Amino acid sequence: MFKLLKNNLLNILDETQDERNILKNHILYSSIKTEQHLHLFMEHHVFAVWDFMSVLKSLQKEFTCVEIPWRPKPNGNLSRLLNEIVLAEESDIDRFGQHLSHFEMYYHAMKEAGADTKKIENFLTELDSSDLKNSLIKSSAPKAAKDFVLGTFRYVDMNKPHLTATIFTLGREEIIPDMFRELVEDLESNSSGQYKSFIYYLDRHIGLDEDEHTPLALKMIKEICGDDEQKWKESIDCGKNVMRSRIKFWDQILYEIKKTDTN
Repeated sequence: MFKLLKNNLLNILDETQDERNILKNHILYSSIKTEQHLHLFMEHHVFAVWDFMSVLKSLQKEFTCVEIPWRPKPNGNLSRLLNEIVLAEESDIDRFGQHLSHFEMYYHAMKEAGADTKKIENFLTELDSSDLKNSLIKSSAPKAAKDFVLGTFRYVDMNKPHLTATIFTLGREEIIPDMFRELVEDLESNSSGQYKSFIYYLDRHIGLDEDEHTPLALKMIKEICGDDEQKWKESIDCGKNVMRSRIKFWDQILYEIKKTDTN
């Protein structure tokens, strides 16, 4: 039997703790030792940064009105939560004082670090005339990134807001601070100035996610699921699956990194 409603958030975190521990302690972070390794990571991970923005905008579309003529939405609490998160994710301040989305900050960090941006650029261009899957194929997106993005959209396309909120919260915001701390420490101790924008991006994400976005996102799940036990159960399953997808993504990037060491 499910615990009382007030404990459902604790329950969903507890049920996904094994996956969280694997992500927190994944060997990938300590395996990024050279510039080539970092480039490989960024060239894969940028697709996850893009699909995160798509998850967020899907939630905003659901719980705020982004259509003309405007009509009020029934849950002002969710509208406020989503608009606060979107404000930072879509128009944050970069290290030069400019307002950019986190995706654009990541893209510029790739440029600064010398990573190849052609595949993500081609992907965005293809989206103007092709669907998601074909855009990934035509742009020669890395297979691991393609699989990860398509896995995300399998849930998004279900049009079940509680599952999209779970992807956003458990698959992204809640786990990111623990995932990226070690990477930031290594970059700060070993890098030259060419990684300053990437370090800023990671630091900014850690701070926002830990202090602001994770508490807001957890409130969002609670607000959406309410006292619906079926939604809570589905959210637990979704949380496990999207975190396992991230683990697989990290495993595949690690495999590509190890291949460069044997060539």
